[in-house]
Amino acid sequence: MSDTKSQAPKSKKAKTEPKAEAKTEGKLDAAKSRATAALQTRANYSSNAVQDIAGALNGLLADVFVLYLKTKNFHWHMSGPHFRDYHLLLDEQSDQIFAMTDPIAERVRKIGGTTIKSIGQIARQQRLLDNDAEYVT
Repeated sequence: MSDTKSQAPKSKKAKTEPKAEAKTEGKLDAAKSRATAALQTRANYSSNAVQDIAGALNGLLADVFVLYLKTKNFHWHMSGPHFRDYHLLLDEQSDQIFAMTDPIAERVRKIGGTTIKSIGQIARQQRLLDNDAEYVT
């Protein structure tokens, strides 16, 4: 009897696993479809115009993220007799720069485009030069 009981759950599990996998795959396919679908907007731009405008705005967005990080880098590594004043100034500026990112990204989405999705994409699209020096000057 114990053999029969131990086999019963296995057969149930075997019957439900393919259904669960199919359901999961269906959800993933639906999510991919939504992620790649154009946002339905009232903007009357051609698909080429949306692509061009979104590309330009994403380039700007990448540069804004880079400028934010550069500003924070100076903020974190500031030294000298005016440390406190510059430290506070750079902190305030970095907050203002970061606040620019959401309106830019939302504009891209509003016209039906897609925004930057990763640090790698920022690195590929940035036009500002990196500053990897040990000390900032």
